[in-house]
Parts: sequence; structure tokens; C-alpha cells
Amino acid sequence: MKRILILPLFKMESGHHRSANALAEAFQKHDPEIQCEKVDFLSYVNGGLEKLVSNLYLTWIKKFPRAYSSFYHLFFSKKSSMIQSAYEAVFLEKMEQLIEVKQPDLIVCTHSFPSFLVDKLKRYGVCDVPVLNLYTDFFINGLWGKEQVDLHCVPSKDVKNELLQMGISENKVIVSGILANDRFNRRKMNRQHDEKIHVILSGGSLGLGKNFSSLIKTSNSGLVEYKVLCGSNRALLEKVNSLNSSHITALPYIASSEQMNQLYSWADAIVTKPGGATISEAIRKKLLIFIHSVLPGQEEINLEYLSDRGLAETVDVRRSFEDQLLSVVSDSSKLFAINKARHQYMNELDVRSCAELASLIDRKLFAGKKTPKEKYLNDLFSKLYRSL
Repeated sequence: MKRILILPLFKMESGHHRSANALAEAFQKHDPEIQCEKVDFLSYVNGGLEKLVSNLYLTWIKKFPRAYSSFYHLFFSKKSSMIQSAYEAVFLEKMEQLIEVKQPDLIVCTHSFPSFLVDKLKRYGVCDVPVLNLYTDFFINGLWGKEQVDLHCVPSKDVKNELLQMGISENKVIVSGILANDRFNRRKMNRQHDEKIHVILSGGSLGLGKNFSSLIKTSNSGLVEYKVLCGSNRALLEKVNSLNSSHITALPYIASSEQMNQLYSWADAIVTKPGGATISEAIRKKLLIFIHSVLPGQEEINLEYLSDRGLAETVDVRRSFEDQLLSVVSDSSKLFAINKARHQYMNELDVRSCAELASLIDRKLFAGKKTPKEKYLNDLFSKLYRSL
């Protein structure tokens, strides 16, 4: 049995977990003998620490977004060697301990913190386990481990070229896109031309919050139907329900990828934040993408990439969202440009599904390698043979 250790950082729902779950499901379908275990690293170190850090992070980005943005660009840059050295001193031994306890045959990092530590252990000769970086944003920050990583699953050809310029071997880089569950590769249902435009309003796992009112305040054309993903924001759920509107429906947190796929198939457009996993899912489902707000740090960089590639439109909160939506939908040249950008992005991918990626990883990293159990049995039979 092959053991795969998947390492996000926090417990809270995020793209790091969604991509990890998608790959784990694909591995288990590819080979039932593969055992995937996901461990959020901070919880392993200390459950109280994980809760403290995640709460601090949420408070920081809400109340002091500019300060967090400045911190992000400093800490996750290549210039923050002093801070990164302190992080290494505190957590490196814990990562070594985790690997020793779990004895994995492959380590998959979906966050830069664990990747940084595993890369250090391999550089110091303490760890010889193959490691794979599974990137969940449209760029690579300076904290990710790179030189000692055996396989990089990158979001785009741009990021691949960046790694090649750093001296990473081309056979170690796969353009996989940001992983999304293979259910999202299914074709959309055929729609009648006279139907309303269907729009998902999404704000991530925490819900839309204060942006909701500005988005729907002029939604009275009768041409658009909305479904609002409220996440864990109960106040938003109650607020939407209190509207008693025939064209605005509130939805609580959706954990099922199949349910989410059905919602995507219903939709023509999504209004969301530029989180890597959600955007990747929307691209695969061929939705029009509108960005209503941006969290400081990685989402700022994601938005810059999406805007440059023509993959997303930014909502002007001073104007009616519905007017902006109808303007795009009625502009055939604009729709052509968006479809072309989406097509070009998808054509860059070396693999189009998690199933393809799981098979490729198996060939690249497991071919000819024996599990600890197989090594033990081989050694045992060798000793028995020599004693005859």
C-alpha cells in the first residue's frame, strides 16, 4: 500500500483543501491501494495554535487589510530571509517528526509553509521522500520550496516559465491548472435562449457580507435570477430570506462537490472573490467571472493575473451590477474575447483532469519504487534465500 501525506496549513475551508480533496479522490479511484491522509500542519503542531493563527488571520484581513497586504508581500518574498529563518527554527523539527510518524511514500504540499519546511529537510539530507507542490493560486510566492521538490503542479504556462528561469528542470513541472474536482469538467446542460440570466453570488466560505447590498440594490430588471452562497454567514442567509424575492435565493454552505457542480451547471455567471480554486472551477464550467472584492495578499496578485489574461471582469461598485452584467452579455465581441481567453488558458494545460494527473504522478514518482512493506518482504525473502 502506498501512503500519500497531503499537507495544507489550516483547518478552515479553503482552496488548499478543495484541491487536496480533488487529488485524493482521483488517487483512490486510480488505485484503491493508495491511502491518502490529509493533515493540516498547524493543528498537528498545536490545535490551540492553529485556532489562534486562523482567528488572527481573519481578524487581520478584515480590520487591517493594508497592513496584512504589506506583511504578505514582505514575508512571502525572497527578501524575508530573517523571518523565514525564524519560522524554520520554530517548526522544522515538528515537520521532521510528522514525516517520521506518518512514513509517507509521497508528500503533497498545498500550502507554501509545509513546502518550505519539507524542502529544507530534503536539502539537509534528513528526508528522502518525494514531494509534490500543488499550487492553489495563479502565482508562486517566495516561501514555496522549489529546488528539492520532485514535481511542481503549476497553474499556468507563465508560472512554468518562471520556474524554468529559476533553473528547475522542465521534466519536474506539469501545467495542471489549479486543481478542481473532475465533476466540474462535465459539460453544462443545454439552456433555452429565452431563459433568464442565472448568476451565482459568492463570497467564499464566509459569505458575501457587506458587498451583498451593493450588488443587488438595482436588481429589478426581471432579466436576472440570483442564487447567493452565504457560506457560514448566518446573518446574510437571514437577510436574503427576509427579502422575499422571487429572483434572489439564499443558499447555506455547500460541502458537496456534486451539489456545487449542479449549481455551476445552472449558472451563466459568477460574482466572487479571486480565490484560485473557485476561479478554476468557474473557468472549467465556462462561466462569466465577475470580481466583487479582493482579500489582501494573494487575491490581489490573482486578480492582476486574471485581469491581464482577460479571464475576469472587475465589478464597479459605484454602478449597477446588473447594468454591467447585461452590458457584457449583450456585447458579442466582448463575449468572443472572454471565450478566447478561457480557451487559450485551458489549451496550456498538460493535463485536463485530476484522473490524468494522478496517473501521471504514479508513473513519474512511484514507478519502480517499493513501499516500506514491499521492501521489508523483499529483504526477508532475500535473507531466507541466502540461508538456503
